[in-house]
Amino acid sequence: MSIYLDYNATSPIREEAKEKMLEVMGPPINSSSVHSFGRKAKSYLHNARSEVAKLVNADLDQVIFTSGGTEANSMIMQLSNSPLVSAIEHDAVMASSSNLNLINVNSDGIVDLEMLEATIKKTNTDMISVMWANNETGVIQPMTEIIKIAKKYKIYIHCDAVQALGKIDLDFKSSGLNSMAISSHKIGGPVGVGALILKDPFDVNPIILGGGQEKGHRSGTENLIGIVGFGVAASLISKDSKNYVMRDIGVRQKQFENYLKDNLKDIKIFGENAQRLPNTSCIYMPNLSADAQVIALDLKGFAISAGSACSSGKVKSSHVLKAMGAEWASNNSIRVSSGWQNNKNDLEKLAHSYIELYKRSNK
Repeated sequence: MSIYLDYNATSPIREEAKEKMLEVMGPPINSSSVHSFGRKAKSYLHNARSEVAKLVNADLDQVIFTSGGTEANSMIMQLSNSPLVSAIEHDAVMASSSNLNLINVNSDGIVDLEMLEATIKKTNTDMISVMWANNETGVIQPMTEIIKIAKKYKIYIHCDAVQALGKIDLDFKSSGLNSMAISSHKIGGPVGVGALILKDPFDVNPIILGGGQEKGHRSGTENLIGIVGFGVAASLISKDSKNYVMRDIGVRQKQFENYLKDNLKDIKIFGENAQRLPNTSCIYMPNLSADAQVIALDLKGFAISAGSACSSGKVKSSHVLKAMGAEWASNNSIRVSSGWQNNKNDLEKLAHSYIELYKRSNK
């Protein structure tokens, strides 16, 4: 049986979420209906919204359900003609405008705050968008400082928090953000549902028009089955209030990295000097392409990835590593992202297989 270590692509769905989704799948319910079935649907929708709001510390009316993080980001990015974004953003943000102003990052993948402020001064931008944590390297951005700069110049500040959700604490109310995108399938919920968290519900114009669902921000009958699964997954994370699960994951991930570094001299772990998500390792191996590494390790029974998994199955050079000044590694680096179903043995087995692969490729 394969060992799944690609949680940053998508997380296995929680059994509790599956069970609740099957419960909702039975009756013919639509939250727009006024009869008893419709009222039941409204109750499911309200409860799920409450759980998602609780997880990120937002008010219920600040949670707008979407089809995922990409749609949530697009709803915001279309509001600006010339947004400032970091050079390591996900394609969901990078593809949103033909007139982006890119902010450089340093070799650890951290946004250059001086350049951010200088670019604000010389452009007429009305929006900044920076991801909370990078999907490839796991590097966490200094969001407090970035938000302070945005507020100083009275600029709208958006955050793609898809990868950060469930791995680090997110507090929307106290953050100062205007908006934030999150997704269900990164935390054990189903694919096809996410949310846009809005400080002011009037900040955004809908891109899907129709019956006025989601307070007029996102028309179309709600994906109630998916939303319910999202709510259950969110509630399970909220119950782990001390973050014990992610703390244990972080310990195992660090042990895995240290073992590789102790045994292999030429590998590099990107972002290792920065604050990172506890479950994410981006590792460079010389003399073997990322896709060859992924295939070889897959044949050994390990599911890992090369960079982002949101590119229609294509393996391409990492724009993230290029932005970090490591273009030389952009075709030879893999991502290992563990999660709640993994144990210490999973990463130990991967480490041994990775070392064997390295030795065969670097004779």
